[in-house]
Amino acid sequence: MSETLEMIAQRFEDLIPELEKALKHCQIASSHFRSKEVPRGCAHALAMQGHLLVAGEWLEEFAKFHRTRARTDA
Repeated sequence: MSETLEMIAQRFEDLIPELEKALKHCQIASSHFRSKEVPRGCAHALAMQGHLLVAGEWLEEFAKFHRTRARTDA
């Protein structure tokens, strides 16, 4: 595997814990809202969004990188 592809694969693997943390915060937020604990639910919802933003930043970087590699003639 080329060095570039290995780097990309590793970055995707690095996203896994971010997305797992986002999922966990989502589950906790849901539980808090069901228990009518709105401030705690909001705190976890905001934390979830933070993890998604980090993941989104990497995906934006990858999309910008990929734009230079994708062919327009095929």
